[in-house]
Amino acid sequence: MSKKSRNFMATHLESCEIEACRPGGIVEIACCRKFSYEELQHERKLLQKEISEFYEMPLEVHIRYDAEKDACTREKSIFTLFGELSQQNEVIRYIISEFGGELVY
Repeated sequence: MSKKSRNFMATHLESCEIEACRPGGIVEIACCRKFSYEELQHERKLLQKEISEFYEMPLEVHIRYDAEKDACTREKSIFTLFGELSQQNEVIRYIISEFGGELVY
């Protein structure tokens, strides 16, 4: 995709995985980023054309948003990480309770 100056599509495809190739030329792709899913869904015909040309056969692309994987891979804020650490780590809990320690960011 990037060789054909379709960098936007190549970037969105980085957050996707091919899940299956079904009989009848169906390629199933799962995206773990909602924005990438929406953009690829919007450009599905172009993606389908490019993939078909690459493999030199007619293929149909089905794109699915994988919300479960998105939730697992989403970056956590420093405040969320501090909150989790303060619940799991006894030293951090002690510093907070005994000295009033808090996150300075």
